[in-house]
Amino acid sequence: MVVFLSADLMMASNASSHAKQNGIAFSQASSAKAAVEIITENRPHLLLIDLQCPGLDIAGLGESLSGLSDSACPLSIAYAQHVETDKLESAKAAGFDQVLTRGQINSQMGQIIAGAG
Repeated sequence: MVVFLSADLMMASNASSHAKQNGIAFSQASSAKAAVEIITENRPHLLLIDLQCPGLDIAGLGESLSGLSDSACPLSIAYAQHVETDKLESAKAAGFDQVLTRGQINSQMGQIIAGAG
């Protein structure tokens, strides 16, 4: 399963499409709280995090994820526009597994999601 934390409908549609092509369950969350609830209930393999999601507390989400058991904590990949250096640095400090630019996530989306199955 892939959980996608974003309010961006175009990116969510792209991610959902890749998940469907690979036979992987997909769930979108519009808040960190909702994402953590989905993770706790479903134990997905991957959490994609749009750092530009409105109201996102990057450090708080990192703390929530680090508080999960190892078996419940998915691979976390965060992304933002390359010019959003403060958000990218905050994500690195929050301990997400990977931090990518939006261009990188766009070009690697299919591979990343296929690897989550």
